[in-house]
This record gives sequence, C-alpha cells and structure tokens, in this order.
Amino acid sequence: MAEKTRVFVVLDPTCMEQAALEWGEQIVRQFETLQTMDVVLHVYCCINAESVALVSNQNEVHAQVETEKRVAAWVERLVSTTRAAGLEVETEVEWNDDWRKAIVVAADRHESALVVKNMTQHSRFVRLVRETSDWTLIRECPCPVLLVKTGRPYGIDKVLVALKHSPDEGRYKKANDDILETARRLSNDFGASLHAVTCYESGDRPDRQRFADRCGLERNQVSAAVGVPEKVIAETAAQQGSNLVIIARVARPESPSALGNIARKVIDEIDTEVLVLPVSV
Repeated sequence: MAEKTRVFVVLDPTCMEQAALEWGEQIVRQFETLQTMDVVLHVYCCINAESVALVSNQNEVHAQVETEKRVAAWVERLVSTTRAAGLEVETEVEWNDDWRKAIVVAADRHESALVVKNMTQHSRFVRLVRETSDWTLIRECPCPVLLVKTGRPYGIDKVLVALKHSPDEGRYKKANDDILETARRLSNDFGASLHAVTCYESGDRPDRQRFADRCGLERNQVSAAVGVPEKVIAETAAQQGSNLVIIARVARPESPSALGNIARKVIDEIDTEVLVLPVSV
C-alpha cells in the first residue's frame, strides 16, 4: 500500500479565523483533482495554559485533560464539513508549553510533505528580541512551510519565485534550481502564471534575456531590480499581483538550522502568501 502524503495544518487556538485550514483543505482538494497522490489533511492544534482558558476544576491535571477534550471537540467541529465532503482528515490536539517547538516535532513525526500555518505579523524589533513561531518553523522544519494571511480567500493564479542573482556558491545554485523546479510544477498543477525576480547590487545588473533563459521563462516573465532583497521581492509581488511567493531557506554548512536572511526578513515585508522551501546542500 502506497504511503499517504500529509498536508499538516497548524490551527491557532487564539484566533477566530483559521486561514491555514482553508488553504490546507483547498490544496488537498487540488491534489485529489489532479489524482497525482493520495493526500491526507492532518489538522494539528497545540495548546497550553496561556493559549486557552482552562476548564474549571480543582485538580490541575483533570482541568488540563478536560480542556484538551474541549479543544478536540472544537477541532472536530471545524473539520466536520471537510470530512462530509469526502476528504480524509486526521486531527490532533497536544498540550505543550513549548508550542513553537512542538509544531516542528509533530510535523516531522508525521513526515509531513507540507506545513500550512497562519502568518503572524510582527515588527522587526519583535522578531529580533523574541523567538516567534514563524521563525522557529521555517528555521527548523525539514519540509516546505506555507505561511498564509488571514482575511483573504484561497487562490493560486500568479506565482512569484525569488532567485539569487549570480550564485557564487554551489548551495545557492542548487537553491535556485530547486525552487525553480517547484515553482514550475506548482504553476503547472494549479494553472497559474509564473514570474521570477532577482535582486542585484548597483553596477551588477544582470542581462534580462540571459536571466530569462536560465529560468526557462519568457523575457516578460522575469524582473531584476537593485535594492534590498526583501523590499524588491515585496514590491515585485505587489506589481505582479502575485498571490504566492516562493523563496528558499538555505542551510549554512556550519549551522544547518540557521535561518537564511531573506527568508527571515521577507515574511514581514510581503503582503501575500509565502512558501518557504528548505534546501539541503
């Protein structure tokens, strides 16, 4: 029997809107329509005393157990329509004070093919002084991570892939190749248009046609701009009307879990969904 592919959706117990769940459901439906793989939607919620109100009980252990049951019932209600529509859904509720790390461990435990999570907007200062769940996830999760915005309907019809200009190290060339391959496949599967962007320093302007040829795209499907990478990516996404941006997280040899600078910064600059691909070199 073939192994099933799991799309791992992270619920936010503190939020009314569960954009990640909507996106996860639609992605599973898309793959089922394509009939390219046997896909399961795994819906995960990690809770603790800070994220949910405990059920009133004099015994702390019993209060925790009853609270988990209450949250599990809430999760089941959220996925009931999805199950009724015929999708295979698994649910999991876990109590863990270190919920950021718990998400990574759970996604890895289930050998997830993709993690989908609400994107939490923070200021750059907050990112610098406090560990956030988005950073922890894209830094440590071994599989691709899709961060989605709340309050926006699902849709993938314009994909933007961000590439490194003149990759002088083999690992960056591999990153470019890997995310290009993924971007082409997703664009084809979802019937979306594809655009590539790269950022360069003043005086090192790339030849647009050569860049297009390297990407296997038409000249009008690529852009290059001078400036700070995260700003260039965000501005290009806005200009193109992109609803999915694909970037790489390249692990440094001296620290495999180190978070790449672009992946770290772009999530707070961009106003669209972001797919972060870990690249092993």
